[in-house]
This record gives sequence, structure tokens and C-alpha cells, in this order.
Amino acid sequence: MLDTVQRRLASAVTALTVLGGTVIVTVLVLGVFYRYVLHNALSWTDEVAMLSFSWTVLLAAALLVQESGHVRVELIESALPERGLAILRRLIQLLVLATGAYMVWTGWDFMMMTVGQTAPATRYPIWVRNLALPVSGVLIVFFSLLQLSRPALADDDAGPKGPPPPS
Repeated sequence: MLDTVQRRLASAVTALTVLGGTVIVTVLVLGVFYRYVLHNALSWTDEVAMLSFSWTVLLAAALLVQESGHVRVELIESALPERGLAILRRLIQLLVLATGAYMVWTGWDFMMMTVGQTAPATRYPIWVRNLALPVSGVLIVFFSLLQLSRPALADDDAGPKGPPPPS
């Protein structure tokens, strides 16, 4: 059941991330077109791009946790025995979990400080942009707990799946 929840949640977050990237590119291209071709700059494009960027980057970070796709030093991993590698991977996952929890805690406090503030051009509530940090933190905690609930096998590939190397 948790695997189904994880897959559906990851699919929804992936769709939102793709949508966010599309919004960023569209809004910035539109802003450049209006400014340099029509000589009539739009006042709202930077704010919408920043809102979309904040959500897109933080949601993508949660997806990387779900896929175990964050940067790691494979030189250290290759030097460890199998048991040491399994312990290292668990330790890393615990640190990622702690980071996600910290994002929830500090992100919520920061978001609450911005309640009542609005963006100058679009007038959207600033807390909407700042909510991305605690939401991403919750997703990171959830995905980390799922990773920790699975058996730690050193021979499992903790990284994203890719094509086999050429022979």
C-alpha cells in the first residue's frame, strides 16, 4: 500500500515539477519578448517566475530523495566493505531525514513570518511561495522514512537506474 502511495505521490510531484519548469520558461520568454521586442516590459513576470522556481526546485529535491538521486561520493562507497556500505547508506538516509525535518520546522516558521505580506506586482500572498520549503520537507521526510523502512542491502544500487554500461 505504501508503495502505491509513494508512486502516486511521486507522479503528482513530477507533474507539478514539469508544470513549474514550463511556467518558468514560458513566463521568462514572454517577459523578454515584451521587453525587447515590444518595448513594453511586463511587471509581473519576475514574480511569477520566482514563485514557480521556488516550488519547482524544492519539489524536485524531494523527488531526488525518493529516487536516491542526490550527489554522492562513489569513491568512498567503493572503498567500503559490503556491511560498511550498508551502514553508510543508512546514515546518509538518516541525515537526509533530519534535513527534511529541519526544512519543515524552519520553513513553517519562516512562512508564518510572511503571512500578510503580498508581492508588489501580482499581489499574491508571499506565504504561498514560502510554503514550498515545509511542503518539500514533509515530502523528504516521507520519502526518507520509506527508504529507511526497506532492507539495507549494500549491493542494491542506491542511485537512479540507468542504461547498462557498454560492453
